[in-house]
Amino acid sequence: MFYFVSFSQGQWQEINQPTIGTVSIILADGNKLLAATNQAQVFTSVDQANSWQLLADTLNTQPYASDLLFFNDDAVFFTQNIGIGPYNYICPVVSSTWWSWQELPHQSSALTSMVGNDTLIFTILNGISISSDMGQNWSTIPDPPFIGYIQLHLITNDYLYVSHGCQVFRTADLGQTWENITGILDDEGFSSPYNCSTVLAMAAHGNQLIISMYWGGGLGKLFVSGDYGTSWTVLNEFPVDHSVNAIISKNNVLYVGTASTISGVYYTTDLISWTDISTGLESYDRSVSQLAATDEYLYKTGSTINSHQIPLPELNTTWDSLLPLEFSLYQNYPNPFNPTTIFRYDLPKNTNVKLTIYDLMGKIVKNLVSDQQNSGYKLIQWNSTNNKDQPVSAGMYFYTIQAGEFRETRKMILLK
Repeated sequence: MFYFVSFSQGQWQEINQPTIGTVSIILADGNKLLAATNQAQVFTSVDQANSWQLLADTLNTQPYASDLLFFNDDAVFFTQNIGIGPYNYICPVVSSTWWSWQELPHQSSALTSMVGNDTLIFTILNGISISSDMGQNWSTIPDPPFIGYIQLHLITNDYLYVSHGCQVFRTADLGQTWENITGILDDEGFSSPYNCSTVLAMAAHGNQLIISMYWGGGLGKLFVSGDYGTSWTVLNEFPVDHSVNAIISKNNVLYVGTASTISGVYYTTDLISWTDISTGLESYDRSVSQLAATDEYLYKTGSTINSHQIPLPELNTTWDSLLPLEFSLYQNYPNPFNPTTIFRYDLPKNTNVKLTIYDLMGKIVKNLVSDQQNSGYKLIQWNSTNNKDQPVSAGMYFYTIQAGEFRETRKMILLK
């Protein structure tokens, strides 16, 4: 199923489908759309899905086999995991024109994920493989962080992120060394009989990382990191406990889509206040598989083959207005608390930040933050431990932020 939302119209409407099949995977680039259909063909649209054109020539593929669609500035990649093969294709861009589909030299039905940037492409082909020449040649990372099923999530200017079950790893040197950054991701969830089972989605949102963890039974949690995954904070303000299948960031607005037929699609500008934009969807249309955004529209795929559009409130905001206008330190939440609480603060510009917790005697209990940070809305969680990671006693505590010339102190109460 396929939806789009117009910021100006704010109304869901049924859209046109391509001539061969219905949309199952969609990607956006500026105001251009790329879509793979359930008949394993790839189309493009430059008029917000009002009309579709076949990308290059027809693919000689098996129906119902669109498993992966990926693009960068130089090519589109398509993968199917059914039939005899070939499985993996590339359609390069030549002089701003799509060329024709070609079989990738590296063929395997095991290609299940692909991420990349302007110069490198990573795939899951007999482990983690890297190409620096648009897939013509591949090298294999010799020692992945684990043996077994691997899922690629994101490549930034600094790291490649992968997961295995609920374990999340990053590498800054193309797989020469790996760091386990799971932290609280696999234990800040739900009580038995539920257990964290997998990472569903991950996206960059400004200078932050957002990740969705699945806990079984349709339950899930969202987490945020402001330090590339070194530490994580639960987004407890997200209004539902349903698992999130899709996360995208567009113009400093974060959009998420749940797998539930009860909830649906939400957006936030500060990771605190969330707006439900699912009104008008039938229950079977609320489940989200994928989100994509052009410069003007938000697109959604789901669990049915129908094509619809749904009202979306107009966002009367700009990129600049979504950044903090002044330094702020907010009251921790919850308060009183036991054993964890969240601190939220705003930075209108890049600055050195110290966030420190003190006891009633004025002694330092915990140095939560002490580094240079970029502007934005910040969150960090405290688990009631001191600098030696020992639990602290119940009582009143103070927390102080020093950000450049800005300084403020608030009090909080820990219960036991």
